Amino acid sequence: MDLLDHTVKAKPSTAVSSDDPAHLAAIYDPEVALTLWSRPNPVSVTREDVDGFVGFNVTCSVGAVRHAIDTALSGVTAQPWHAPLVADIVDLSRRFAALMEIDDVTIRLEAISGNACWKFHSDYVRARLLTTYVGPGTEWVLQEKNGLGDVHRIATGHVGVFKGREWAPDGLLLHRSPQIAGTRDIRLLLVIDRFEV
Repeated sequence: MDLLDHTVKAKPSTAVSSDDPAHLAAIYDPEVALTLWSRPNPVSVTREDVDGFVGFNVTCSVGAVRHAIDTALSGVTAQPWHAPLVADIVDLSRRFAALMEIDDVTIRLEAISGNACWKFHSDYVRARLLTTYVGPGTEWVLQEKNGLGDVHRIATGHVGVFKGREWAPDGLLLHRSPQIAGTRDIRLLLVIDRFEV
């Protein structure tokens, strides 16, 4: 297991990284609050490509993800980057569902140009998968005795699985969206959660 150079071994929240997607299962380690899959960005898409992109929010069984996304995008003019994007979302949905041992997922893909979720926080979920296809990735930080530690940023295209408050109510690892308002940056962010009834 390759640890990030800046990994802090502070219980119960630690971040670990690897270029092996199977390593995402390290989220089950009691000391781990964030697992990262370091990979090349699978989608060749630019800021200009996603300017004006509305995105979607779907909930479905993991076997119906491709159909749900195709339906959500049916009113959008097809672009060359859509096919690899959809293929990656289908793959990540399957990986997340297998990891969490669930049958249904909620998938949100959105283009963000403002300061959404700009405060450091921990989500009220069991676990959440995040990846950014365009723009700066999600930032994370460890809480320390004297405040917050150094801020780290997940590279574009890399995949992070975060423990949420349902799993680690006393977790010390927080995350946020980078502040991009006024910079002309756009982020294309994917969020995958377990479906909560």
